[in-house]
Amino acid sequence: MKKFFKLGCFGFIGLIVLFIIISAVSSGGDSDTTSNEPKEEVTKEKKKDAPKKEKIYGIGDVVKVGDLEYTIKEKKEADQVGPSVLPEKASGKFVVLEVSLKNKGNEAVTADASFFKLKRGEKVYEADSAASISANQGEDGQIENSFFLQEVNPDSEAAGKVVFDVAPEVAEASDLKVQVQTGVFGTETESITLK
Repeated sequence: MKKFFKLGCFGFIGLIVLFIIISAVSSGGDSDTTSNEPKEEVTKEKKKDAPKKEKIYGIGDVVKVGDLEYTIKEKKEADQVGPSVLPEKASGKFVVLEVSLKNKGNEAVTADASFFKLKRGEKVYEADSAASISANQGEDGQIENSFFLQEVNPDSEAAGKVVFDVAPEVAEASDLKVQVQTGVFGTETESITLK
Protein backbone atom coordinates (compact mmCIF):
# COMPACT_ATOMS: atom_id res chain seq x y z
CA MET A 1 0.00 0.00 0.00
CA LYS A 2 2.90 2.34 0.79
CA LYS A 3 4.41 1.63 -2.68
CA PHE A 4 1.11 2.47 -4.35
CA PHE A 5 0.77 5.68 -2.32
CA LYS A 6 4.34 6.79 -3.19
CA LEU A 7 3.83 5.97 -6.88
CA GLY A 8 0.45 7.68 -6.85
CA CYS A 9 1.91 10.84 -5.32
CA PHE A 10 4.77 10.95 -7.81
CA GLY A 11 2.35 10.29 -10.65
CA PHE A 12 0.06 13.06 -9.42
CA ILE A 13 2.98 15.50 -9.04
CA GLY A 14 4.20 14.50 -12.52
CA LEU A 15 0.78 15.27 -14.00
CA ILE A 16 0.76 18.71 -12.32
CA VAL A 17 4.25 19.51 -13.68
CA LEU A 18 3.21 18.31 -17.16
CA PHE A 19 0.07 20.47 -17.00
CA ILE A 20 2.14 23.55 -16.03
CA ILE A 21 4.59 22.95 -18.91
CA ILE A 22 1.77 22.56 -21.45
CA SER A 23 0.06 25.71 -20.15
CA ALA A 24 3.29 27.71 -20.42
CA VAL A 25 3.99 26.51 -23.96
CA SER A 26 0.44 27.11 -25.23
CA SER A 27 0.25 30.61 -23.77
CA GLY A 28 3.33 31.50 -25.81
CA GLY A 29 4.60 34.02 -23.29
CA ASP A 30 1.68 36.45 -23.56
CA SER A 31 2.96 38.33 -20.53
CA ASP A 32 5.62 40.02 -22.70
CA THR A 33 3.47 42.17 -25.02
CA THR A 34 6.38 44.15 -26.49
CA SER A 35 7.77 41.06 -28.24
CA ASN A 36 4.47 40.64 -30.13
CA GLU A 37 4.39 44.15 -31.60
CA PRO A 38 7.17 43.67 -34.18
CA LYS A 39 5.64 40.36 -35.23
CA GLU A 40 2.29 42.07 -35.88
CA GLU A 41 3.96 44.78 -37.95
CA VAL A 42 5.75 42.17 -40.06
CA THR A 43 2.50 40.31 -40.65
CA LYS A 44 0.71 43.52 -41.62
CA GLU A 45 3.48 44.32 -44.10
CA LYS A 46 3.24 40.81 -45.57
CA LYS A 47 -0.52 41.17 -45.88
CA LYS A 48 -0.07 44.43 -47.79
CA ASP A 49 2.33 42.74 -50.21
CA ALA A 50 0.35 39.47 -50.42
CA PRO A 51 -2.59 40.47 -52.65
CA LYS A 52 -1.23 40.20 -56.18
CA LYS A 53 -3.21 41.86 -58.91
CA GLU A 54 -4.52 39.36 -61.40
CA LYS A 55 -3.36 40.24 -64.90
CA ILE A 56 -6.28 41.05 -67.17
CA TYR A 57 -6.08 39.46 -70.61
CA GLY A 58 -8.30 40.34 -73.54
CA ILE A 59 -8.99 39.42 -77.14
CA GLY A 60 -5.72 39.31 -79.11
CA ASP A 61 -3.47 38.76 -76.06
CA VAL A 62 -1.17 35.73 -75.90
CA VAL A 63 -1.94 33.96 -72.62
CA LYS A 64 0.57 31.42 -71.31
CA VAL A 65 -0.83 28.60 -69.17
CA GLY A 66 1.73 25.93 -68.36
CA ASP A 67 3.29 24.86 -71.66
CA LEU A 68 0.39 26.17 -73.74
CA GLU A 69 -0.13 29.62 -75.26
CA TYR A 70 -3.70 30.67 -75.99
CA THR A 71 -4.93 33.55 -78.14
CA ILE A 72 -8.58 34.45 -78.65
CA LYS A 73 -8.68 36.26 -81.96
CA GLU A 74 -12.39 37.01 -82.27
CA LYS A 75 -15.80 36.54 -80.61
CA LYS A 76 -19.00 36.31 -82.66
CA GLU A 77 -22.60 35.35 -82.04
CA ALA A 78 -24.52 33.08 -84.40
CA ASP A 79 -27.76 31.12 -84.69
CA GLN A 80 -26.08 28.33 -86.64
CA VAL A 81 -22.59 27.14 -87.57
CA GLY A 82 -21.11 24.79 -90.14
CA PRO A 83 -21.58 24.20 -93.85
CA SER A 84 -24.76 25.45 -95.48
CA VAL A 85 -25.83 21.90 -96.40
CA LEU A 86 -26.00 20.55 -92.83
CA PRO A 87 -25.60 23.40 -90.35
CA GLU A 88 -25.68 22.92 -86.59
CA LYS A 89 -28.43 25.09 -85.08
CA ALA A 90 -28.26 26.64 -81.62
CA SER A 91 -30.90 25.86 -79.04
CA GLY A 92 -30.22 29.35 -77.66
CA LYS A 93 -27.46 31.38 -79.27
CA PHE A 94 -23.94 30.34 -80.23
CA VAL A 95 -20.91 32.18 -78.93
CA VAL A 96 -18.22 31.40 -81.50
CA LEU A 97 -14.60 32.00 -80.53
CA GLU A 98 -11.81 32.06 -83.09
CA VAL A 99 -8.86 30.70 -81.09
CA SER A 100 -5.32 29.46 -81.42
CA LEU A 101 -3.36 27.17 -79.14
CA LYS A 102 0.42 26.75 -79.34
CA ASN A 103 2.30 23.94 -77.62
CA LYS A 104 5.55 25.30 -76.13
CA GLY A 105 6.28 22.07 -74.20
CA ASN A 106 8.49 19.09 -74.99
CA GLU A 107 5.71 16.57 -75.60
CA ALA A 108 2.56 16.40 -77.71
CA VAL A 109 -0.69 17.61 -76.14
CA THR A 110 -4.15 16.30 -76.98
CA ALA A 111 -6.16 19.52 -77.28
CA ASP A 112 -9.89 19.53 -76.83
CA ALA A 113 -12.73 22.04 -76.71
CA SER A 114 -13.01 21.21 -73.00
CA PHE A 115 -9.80 23.27 -72.47
CA PHE A 116 -12.10 26.32 -72.90
CA LYS A 117 -14.86 27.30 -70.46
CA LEU A 118 -17.12 30.32 -70.84
CA LYS A 119 -17.76 32.10 -67.53
CA ARG A 120 -20.18 34.76 -66.39
CA GLY A 121 -19.82 35.52 -62.70
CA GLU A 122 -19.97 32.18 -60.89
CA LYS A 123 -21.67 30.39 -63.81
CA VAL A 124 -19.57 28.12 -66.04
CA TYR A 125 -20.60 27.08 -69.57
CA GLU A 126 -19.03 24.10 -71.36
CA ALA A 127 -18.12 24.11 -75.04
CA ASP A 128 -20.47 22.34 -77.47
CA SER A 129 -18.27 19.67 -79.10
CA ALA A 130 -20.63 18.90 -82.00
CA ALA A 131 -21.08 22.60 -82.82
CA SER A 132 -17.32 23.18 -82.55
CA ILE A 133 -16.64 20.38 -85.05
CA SER A 134 -19.34 21.72 -87.39
CA ALA A 135 -18.02 25.29 -87.12
CA ASN A 136 -14.61 24.06 -88.31
CA GLN A 137 -16.08 22.18 -91.27
CA GLY A 138 -15.77 23.73 -94.71
CA GLU A 139 -18.38 23.64 -97.47
CA ASP A 140 -16.48 20.72 -99.02
CA GLY A 141 -16.95 18.67 -95.83
CA GLN A 142 -13.30 18.87 -94.72
CA ILE A 143 -12.75 19.45 -91.00
CA GLU A 144 -9.64 21.30 -89.93
CA ASN A 145 -8.59 21.92 -86.33
CA SER A 146 -11.79 20.72 -84.73
CA PHE A 147 -10.42 20.91 -81.16
CA PHE A 148 -11.82 17.42 -80.63
CA LEU A 149 -8.98 15.30 -79.22
CA GLN A 150 -6.57 16.97 -81.63
CA GLU A 151 -2.89 16.13 -81.25
CA VAL A 152 -0.67 19.24 -81.08
CA ASN A 153 3.05 18.50 -81.25
CA PRO A 154 5.75 20.63 -79.57
CA ASP A 155 6.26 24.01 -81.28
CA SER A 156 3.06 23.42 -83.31
CA GLU A 157 -0.12 25.46 -83.33
CA ALA A 158 -3.80 24.61 -83.74
CA ALA A 159 -6.26 27.29 -84.76
CA GLY A 160 -9.99 27.11 -85.22
CA LYS A 161 -13.37 27.75 -83.64
CA VAL A 162 -14.73 26.77 -80.23
CA VAL A 163 -18.50 27.12 -79.85
CA PHE A 164 -20.74 27.52 -76.81
CA ASP A 165 -24.54 27.12 -76.95
CA VAL A 166 -25.97 29.53 -74.36
CA ALA A 167 -29.09 31.61 -73.71
CA PRO A 168 -29.29 34.73 -75.90
CA GLU A 169 -28.90 37.10 -72.91
CA VAL A 170 -25.69 35.25 -71.93
CA ALA A 171 -24.29 35.48 -75.46
CA GLU A 172 -24.90 39.24 -75.50
CA ALA A 173 -23.56 39.88 -71.96
CA SER A 174 -20.64 42.28 -71.60
CA ASP A 175 -19.06 40.48 -68.63
CA LEU A 176 -18.17 37.19 -70.33
CA LYS A 177 -14.77 35.60 -69.75
CA VAL A 178 -13.10 32.52 -71.10
CA GLN A 179 -11.13 30.27 -68.79
CA VAL A 180 -8.28 28.43 -70.51
CA GLN A 181 -6.38 25.62 -68.83
CA THR A 182 -3.36 23.34 -69.05
CA GLY A 183 -5.28 20.21 -69.93
CA VAL A 184 -8.33 18.10 -69.25
CA PHE A 185 -7.89 18.42 -65.48
CA GLY A 186 -7.07 22.15 -65.61
CA THR A 187 -4.44 22.28 -62.87
CA GLU A 188 -3.42 25.75 -64.10
CA THR A 189 -5.90 28.29 -65.48
CA GLU A 190 -6.09 31.88 -66.74
CA SER A 191 -9.06 34.07 -67.70
CA ILE A 192 -9.54 36.15 -70.83
CA THR A 193 -12.22 38.86 -71.00
CA LEU A 194 -14.36 38.97 -74.13
CA LYS A 195 -14.96 42.73 -74.42
